Amino acid sequence: MVYCGSIFRAGSRARESGRVMTRKIWLGSVLLAWLVFSGCARREPPVAGEAEIGRPAPAFTLPDLEGKQVSLAEFRGKIVLVDFWATWCVPCRMTMPMLEGLGREYADSMVLLAVNLQETPDVVGDYVRSQSIRSRILLDEDGSIGMAYGTESIPMHFLIDREGVLRQVHSGYYSGMEADLRREIETLRRQ
Repeated sequence: MVYCGSIFRAGSRARESGRVMTRKIWLGSVLLAWLVFSGCARREPPVAGEAEIGRPAPAFTLPDLEGKQVSLAEFRGKIVLVDFWATWCVPCRMTMPMLEGLGREYADSMVLLAVNLQETPDVVGDYVRSQSIRSRILLDEDGSIGMAYGTESIPMHFLIDREGVLRQVHSGYYSGMEADLRREIETLRRQ
């Protein structure tokens, strides 16, 4: 009798476990369908609200590390390179020296705005000091500007012309990036 009861209980547990597994699979399928149909799992051409090449770059005003408000509009008439980054991002660490070099090289016609995504001023400030970063660092603590630009990954770079129109977007880091950016900056300087 104990043996039969044990089998019954084991069978009951197996049926219950099967129901739980079925629920998990169903919930996972619903979540996957939501991600696909809501657009969260796609990275196709930009949707409304995201930066688009050939259109005005989304306006923003963000605090720098000293708390001063900095607006993209302040730099109308200059080429602007907006770099979205974070202290924990290894490719961001690789691109920052290259971007700072371009910023110095083209200081007469271009400004680099390094927009940190969703980190506290203390974390960012400590990192900037430890790495001797000289770029203008802006803080997008809630990530709203990153979302307005449609950042899909970091680092992500947006090259904006003198009239405030987005001209190029680069995502990640690759070996020819510096040459590509230099060529694009030169093109914008001649316009």
